[in-house]
Amino acid sequence: MLTVHLLGHAHVTYNGRPVPLSAKAVALITYLTIEKLPQHRERLADLLWNTPEARKNLRVELARIRSAGLNLFPLSRQLLYLENVDTDLNSWLSQLGTELDQAGLAQWLSTLRGVPLSGLEDLGSPAFQEWIDHQRWVLTEHVEEVLGRAYRQFERGGKGWATRAIAARAEALGFVHPGEFALEGREPESAFLTAPAPVGARGTADQGARPESRPAEPGHEADTALAPPATVGEAGALHFSAPVREQSLRRSLQRAAQGPQVVVLHGPTGSGKSYEADRALAAEDWLALRVSTSRAGRLVVATLAQSLLAHPFLAPPPAPDAAAFEAPSLSTQSPPAQPSGAQTDAVRTLQDVLLRPGSLEEDLVKVATVLATLPQPLAIVLDHAHTAPVELASLLEFLLNVPAAHPRALIMLSRTPPAQAPLCRALLRRFGEAQSLVLEVTPLSLSSVVQALGARGGLDLDPAASGADLYARAAVILQRSGGNPLHLLALLEEEGLPQAGFALAAAARGAGMLAGGALPMGRLPSCMRDTYLGEIDGWPAPLREALSHLSVIQGDFSFTLAESLPDAARSGLPAAALLREALDRRALIETEAPSALGWPAFGSLGDVTRSEPCYRFRSEGLRIALAGLLPQAERQALRRHLAAQLEASQPGLALYYAERAGADQDAERLRKAYRARLGPGSPLLRSLSRTGGPRAEPLLGPMAAQVLSAPALPARPVQGVTEPRRTHAAASAAVTWQGYRLAWEPGGWLSVLSQGRYGHPHTLRVQVPVPAGLRDVPVLTLRVVWRLDVFHGGHELGPSQVAFPLRFAVPGADGARVLTPEPTPDYTEEGQRQVVHSDVALGTWMQHELVFNMAGQAAERLELHARALDLALTVGELSLNGQPLLPLAAAPERVGVAGPQEDRPAAVLPLTVQR
Repeated sequence: MLTVHLLGHAHVTYNGRPVPLSAKAVALITYLTIEKLPQHRERLADLLWNTPEARKNLRVELARIRSAGLNLFPLSRQLLYLENVDTDLNSWLSQLGTELDQAGLAQWLSTLRGVPLSGLEDLGSPAFQEWIDHQRWVLTEHVEEVLGRAYRQFERGGKGWATRAIAARAEALGFVHPGEFALEGREPESAFLTAPAPVGARGTADQGARPESRPAEPGHEADTALAPPATVGEAGALHFSAPVREQSLRRSLQRAAQGPQVVVLHGPTGSGKSYEADRALAAEDWLALRVSTSRAGRLVVATLAQSLLAHPFLAPPPAPDAAAFEAPSLSTQSPPAQPSGAQTDAVRTLQDVLLRPGSLEEDLVKVATVLATLPQPLAIVLDHAHTAPVELASLLEFLLNVPAAHPRALIMLSRTPPAQAPLCRALLRRFGEAQSLVLEVTPLSLSSVVQALGARGGLDLDPAASGADLYARAAVILQRSGGNPLHLLALLEEEGLPQAGFALAAAARGAGMLAGGALPMGRLPSCMRDTYLGEIDGWPAPLREALSHLSVIQGDFSFTLAESLPDAARSGLPAAALLREALDRRALIETEAPSALGWPAFGSLGDVTRSEPCYRFRSEGLRIALAGLLPQAERQALRRHLAAQLEASQPGLALYYAERAGADQDAERLRKAYRARLGPGSPLLRSLSRTGGPRAEPLLGPMAAQVLSAPALPARPVQGVTEPRRTHAAASAAVTWQGYRLAWEPGGWLSVLSQGRYGHPHTLRVQVPVPAGLRDVPVLTLRVVWRLDVFHGGHELGPSQVAFPLRFAVPGADGARVLTPEPTPDYTEEGQRQVVHSDVALGTWMQHELVFNMAGQAAERLELHARALDLALTVGELSLNGQPLLPLAAAPERVGVAGPQEDRPAAVLPLTVQR
């Protein structure tokens, strides 16, 4: 059976095997499949070629199809048509009515691997290109509605894992959130495609009226599936509060009474941009018109027209009997009933825009006129603004500035900051500071997760568990998810077995095993993997393949290392071009220089510069998804290459690559080099053995990899330290620096979390000024009350420096003080003595008193350090000789240059590629 694949990159398979065909051949077969009627050779030639030799080109293409083993078109036939041909759309629809488990749903969603009919752009005549645009629009609308129906089915069944997976796939493809379609009582057809005339502008006429955009319930957002339905708990979806950002957004909507407002909400996939926008609009009683397709002005106007027709102010009352679910088509769609009174003209105007389109300018004026008559404030919510063309700026500016009786606002949802989103940047410049607002949707704070879980009773925590256990659970899932709501809720759904986690922790304590060495590296949740794969599928094939090879590198890498990869691994792209495109698409980011941060605003002190920039993947989840696309043999070859490249500079990491690649002879040589590099007395020597390289501590058993609560929480507080006091200090925006996130939690506590990137950890350095009256004292006594909830040093990667969760140092004193849960002897690092305190437990508040002998040296500053692959810690109290440094009485008004601020555009690090 010949199958034509339409849902993604267009191609053809025969009995499940891909058929090697040119793009023109695929376009020809696709056209005949969709049109279904016989087509004359001359017409097909004129559609597919713009040259005088079109007929000859068609004959050549038909010969190539026959040579590929497809005997579809007899030589003497002038009318070409196809028989016994199926599409992936038909098989995809036929599976919807079956019972799908997680594996089945993942396979069903995997059919959607990109924009429909990808790869057929810019082929043939303008008429054919318009036909492709129209069919892509129709396909997209149909797929959106089918996803919406599937979403509702699983939602009614209480299957949160399924609704999140569907929403993640829809978001990755740029579709409307499936929860927005009210499709109860409507059934899908198994066949869909019709044969409309190949005209571009009329494509919008085939769209059924979309239901009115409504504020999504928590977790039902267009940009991400932010929270699952009641499967996580019975009380409804979790809400993670961000008071400062929420208030800023509402104030902007209130300012719209004086003039139209432009708001940019930017943040990565899964961060909750649409959820926050919908929640604010609902609270202020605004109407939201969502535009999910922003590729062209015509599509924006058509989407607005359809949304308006579905608005209660204009829409007729629904028919009592819902018709069977049908694909939108011009021939089957009944004209809507005419509203009465003054609304009749508006309805007719919008129908003309869809069914009898004129020029773009004329239809834009018609839609703007209807918008002006709406009886409530209006916000246009533009999804995926980072991919929207800048040419839309004038169109949107006109819609906002047309006089209206009620306030107007434009909310643009972008994955990138405005500086990297041309449309956002253009509109912000046109409206100015008084009428614009830029908000970064930052990762979740620890306090917001604690509050959300606490409001839900800790999500089935053991009734005997204390508040400290709730705090530990929040810290663990926050660190594991990187503060991404979609990822966090997927962890709660897929791995959230709290009682099992605490039971395993007890087993760990019984076995005498420390939590820090047993942090299980959980798999990437399926909804996050699907989200990343959807983004990856939209990249050019050479870039996708090159970054898949680059993802084998663990941690940061330099231009030199990227350039060393074979040309085949870089898909023939020069290293500079590869890095530049990856940076432009935010697949890679440039790492910060390893300078210290100031206190308490965490601004970079610029005390260290870097001779060559280094890069890393935007997130560890993206790197994992890319690495999964690479065959094992190619990964092994790259690991052997990396081992050879890093042998001189990083023998420990080179050893890791060699052992993973099974290069035993190289591994033995590298083990000796790594041992020599560490030197005698290094605590890292204990991670080496005669038969193996750097090793992680063994997991407790097969169950350990599935436990969400990675730290082994103590059964009772080890030292009986009560929770530190809190002040009235408000929370602050987090600062991201060198792979760590620092934030002031409510009450003046300091929270430090790592981002969990699998590579050698950096050293976080924060310099705290010593009070003036203590700078000349002979002895400084530091009292710290803190807690550690996640710690994993990454010894298996062969680091050159010992990892630790927390270290304090005073320049000029008799050494640094290291706090770690791992039994470690004192050691020397960079000429300084390291005094180790191993009386550290996880999951409870602790108190340590550290004494520094100054020996006549002046104490200018206290330095706080952290160095860990996975880390979650909180410092509640800090004092020097009785003078309090923490908790803060008030959080700083502006945190440092390393992190973006609320109510102002984010500072963007310069992205450079140097050789």
